[in-house]
Amino acid sequence: MRARVSNKAGRIVAIAAAVAAVLGLGAPASAQDFSAQDSREGAQYGGWSLAIDNDLFAATENDRDYTGGIAFSVSGPQLGNTRWSLDPLLRRIDRFALGETADAAAPSWVDGDAPDSPRGREVVLHSAQAGIASFTPQDITSEEIQTGDRPYASLLYVTNARQYVDPSGDRARHSAFTLGIIGLSLTSDLHDVVHEAVGSELPRGYDHQVSAGGEPTFRYVLGASRLRGQRLAFGSGLVETKTTAEMSIGYITEASYAVSTRFGAISSPWWSFNPERTDYVVQPTAVVPNRGSSELYFWAGAKLRVRAYNSLLQGQFRDSAHVFGWDEVEHVIGEAWVGLTSQLGSGTTLSYAVRYQTSELSHGLGRREPIWAGVTITHSFP
Repeated sequence: MRARVSNKAGRIVAIAAAVAAVLGLGAPASAQDFSAQDSREGAQYGGWSLAIDNDLFAATENDRDYTGGIAFSVSGPQLGNTRWSLDPLLRRIDRFALGETADAAAPSWVDGDAPDSPRGREVVLHSAQAGIASFTPQDITSEEIQTGDRPYASLLYVTNARQYVDPSGDRARHSAFTLGIIGLSLTSDLHDVVHEAVGSELPRGYDHQVSAGGEPTFRYVLGASRLRGQRLAFGSGLVETKTTAEMSIGYITEASYAVSTRFGAISSPWWSFNPERTDYVVQPTAVVPNRGSSELYFWAGAKLRVRAYNSLLQGQFRDSAHVFGWDEVEHVIGEAWVGLTSQLGSGTTLSYAVRYQTSELSHGLGRREPIWAGVTITHSFP
């Protein structure tokens, strides 16, 4: 068994390295000057983050529903021009969706060409991500289809994302385009490696996962955030509150609205903090350095989703052994989360979050309210 798992681990590492190489995720380019918090400040952006989610991190005995995910992200101006990047396509979709042109001159506080933004005056920050997510029913030891519970499902994907930061300082928009494959056996291999490492039972039902054998999928996300409050409290601590509205079309099609807040020793821009931008796995976001002081803050929030479609439960075009129909899934889903972020050293932070979600299924054994947790380490380039 150990030899089999070791071979799978090598296969996973090789595929991950290939994905990273294709995306150009390994090497930071020269940083770009921008300022969205204060136009008189010159700042640089660029960095990477690694997010690992697992229901085991929530100190529960559960291994089900969204059972885990891994996402590696990078940000920097070079990602708008990286070979094989999805950014050119994302830029075109944004311009079509927003119905605006980028013909305005660059703001006086931006060095170089005009920002590549539909509105022309916003600063554009680029990021990219490669990740994988897996989903299981409650009983992972059975090889049989469990018709009353959620199906096995998996997603392997790459994403390019943009943040459009308004110089006014209290508004920001974001977009993302994802290409992925659902139903690959790679997820089963990764799940085996993790469970072997922690001494858990191996999942045995991935042969029946949604779109088993692999099926391409996509998703486009468009959203906007607004800073609602920023004040001193608890002595020198800062309290920030923001709202985010978002819509998406693709393997998850929905609209959502979120409120999030953080409080403590905060020195990073409000728009760089995006705990609400998760779809199981966190969405990519630009990594920026803080403004000089060490950070330690708590955060919390809630989100309401109105969902029309979820291919990870309902399937796509390819036949699947077990999926749910429109009337068997919930179309209004609530979420809540709490977390802590601490600076570890120069440019490096560590975050821990616990997330709760209402049920995605309307009846049966799968009508549960999952809880999972995640750890994210982020590093900004100097």
